[in-house]
Amino acid sequence: MSVRMIIDTDGGVDDAAALWWALTAADVDLVGITVVHGNVPVEVAAGNVCRVLEAAGRPDIPVAVGFDEPFGPAPDLRPADFIHGADGLGNTNRPAASFGPGDASASELLDRVAVDDVVLVTLGPLSNIAAHLAADASWAGRIARLVVMGGTVLGAGNAMPYGEANIAHDPAAAARVAQAGWRTPPLLVGLDVTHQATFTRSEFALLNERRTPAAEFLDEPLALYRQFGGTFCALDECPCHDLLAVMAAARPGLVSGPVLPLAVQAERGPAWGSTIVDRRVPFFARGGDGSAQALPDGFSPWEIALEVDVLAFRSGVRALFGGERGSDGGSGDPR
Repeated sequence: MSVRMIIDTDGGVDDAAALWWALTAADVDLVGITVVHGNVPVEVAAGNVCRVLEAAGRPDIPVAVGFDEPFGPAPDLRPADFIHGADGLGNTNRPAASFGPGDASASELLDRVAVDDVVLVTLGPLSNIAAHLAADASWAGRIARLVVMGGTVLGAGNAMPYGEANIAHDPAAAARVAQAGWRTPPLLVGLDVTHQATFTRSEFALLNERRTPAAEFLDEPLALYRQFGGTFCALDECPCHDLLAVMAAARPGLVSGPVLPLAVQAERGPAWGSTIVDRRVPFFARGGDGSAQALPDGFSPWEIALEVDVLAFRSGVRALFGGERGSDGGSGDPR
């Protein structure tokens, strides 16, 4: 059965890889894409989404532009052009697509298609989602599932000392999303797992062969991305954060972890933009009912990805790039 999915993206290199995987996975039905500021300005991000859709032969998928700035107060972060390029696609300066985003706003598209059986996957700052919730808080209860690429629990941040980039770009938005009334606990796919599920030399070597349209499109952007994208990983390995999040949304069991209380530090300070998880809960549970703790103020239950099937992830990557087809990957060819 296909997973109906809408993706909210900020138009960077790993976003492009995630979109290609969703477009080529046989059991994913991508019903819409909303665009937000983050890696690049929102207009640039929207152009990159359309470039991917045109290259994949999928101009039918609706694209809507959302927030071009944070929903609330946010740190002044330097542009990520040294990772994604000034154009968001590794400074490849590709020609514009023959079409652009539709006339509908991101909020209008979310209201129209992200309901009932749709999985919402966010790959950038949560500004669009927070703004939509501010207008209609009940909307969260109509989403089948929310998967967020963002945050870190066990390690350091990458944009702030304890803040991961997508959360730190708009902590107030992330805090609102964290506390919304979602139907089931949302899944947080953060640096704890994206720094484990990496591309190795093997995946990059296969990418360089450009066997599929996806590999042809992604080879140059990922060449720049890998130079600094793997700063916090093992030598010669590089994460592809957004790709893992989209794969996890469609592949139950690819990532796993406990449901724990989560909050976002939305106020200025040393931990601004951090995701805070109450990891005491499993330990209290060992003591039985007498040790049960109330949910702390400001915290909400989230599924926190702490483990990942790295081999399954790399199998999916290799399939996308035209290598052996594994049970966890798509064909690498547009539908």
